Amino acid sequence: MSKRKYHLNEQDIPEGFQIFEDRLEVAGVSFRKEDAAAFAGAKDVWLELEREPGNKYDKNAIKVIGCSKGFFGTKRRFIGYVPKEVSRVIVEGGYWGQIRPRLLRTYLGNQGYVEILFQILGPKGIKYQYRQTGATEVEQVEQLIQENKFEDAIKLLLRLVDATEKEAKKTGEGVAPWYYEKLAMIYRKEKRYEDEVAILERYERQPKGPGALSKKLAERLVKARQLRDRKSA
Repeated sequence: MSKRKYHLNEQDIPEGFQIFEDRLEVAGVSFRKEDAAAFAGAKDVWLELEREPGNKYDKNAIKVIGCSKGFFGTKRRFIGYVPKEVSRVIVEGGYWGQIRPRLLRTYLGNQGYVEILFQILGPKGIKYQYRQTGATEVEQVEQLIQENKFEDAIKLLLRLVDATEKEAKKTGEGVAPWYYEKLAMIYRKEKRYEDEVAILERYERQPKGPGALSKKLAERLVKARQLRDRKSA
């Protein structure tokens, strides 16, 4: 039987802190499934963060450690990483030592699927500064879409797709599905169904990490094919 648990009531926001990142998924859980599942099934749990400066793939890497209390003291399990784009902001922006994680939700599925969501908390009064440091290409995409500059957004997203596929090939982890989803949404809005099908099929061929978005994009591909076929009929 699947097990979903929310943890916010167990971990109040400390005085002087506020939420910097509201909903993050621990990256790389699929490569540490046994430890992640044990953590998700444990009682009295919390998260800690550790720098991993020796990581050959990412100098800014931050490990996520799942902690739980047991009969023989605290059990600490390495369950994954802070998402790469967030760890970059934390480290390069000089926020390491000021931020802390807050466990949001654990989910343990029937067939071994594990999802762990968390927040990043930081000192009050510097969130705007943090956000400015964290202005990323993702935010550029959102701004371009908001301004209806779809061609510019498509060009940027295609570059990001190339980058995430290159990174996945190097590290063995899954691609970032968000880029594919945004492209598919733009193509749907523009009624460019052939392009939508192409980007979703491209995503289907890539290695994937855990998460509900993969299933969502597979379902979207079915609909996109129907729309494409209907248009060309």
